[in-house]
Amino acid sequence: MQEHLLIDGNNALHAIPEIERELKHDRNLARDSLLRMLEPLATKGNSLVTVVFDGRDSPQSLRKHRGINEFTIIFSSSVEGADGAIEKMLMAAKHPDRIIVVTNDGLIRNCAYAHGASAMRVEEMVKRMDYEIESIQASRVREKPFKGGDSFENKIPFPK
Repeated sequence: MQEHLLIDGNNALHAIPEIERELKHDRNLARDSLLRMLEPLATKGNSLVTVVFDGRDSPQSLRKHRGINEFTIIFSSSVEGADGAIEKMLMAAKHPDRIIVVTNDGLIRNCAYAHGASAMRVEEMVKRMDYEIESIQASRVREKPFKGGDSFENKIPFPK
């Protein structure tokens, strides 16, 4: 069964320097950048991805990101916040051993461990995303078909 990456969205916004710079100017743009950055984990990484953001003055909402079934975005209720929503999800999980909570928040990481889940720092997730992207690019290079007109002859001019 697939692993489930449960990502503390607000924590990730502040932990990734490029996104944090955007966050200072436009919160929605920073969120969109984070979500686009995470797409390879859901589409090619064979993982379920759930990003939990703090909601503001509203009840909890849930939606799929760009129609990707493996990628869910949750805006927590303003009462419980993202941390509370993550904790509730961990408590309700039937298979917490398949969950990896992604956050730099020590309390949430400890909560994950206490409920039988794993945790990783945001920086570790970024390294994993880099690996997924490199794997995708490498597979595209391998899939490039050989054309009959392609030549393997040496085209480097050597002095005679």
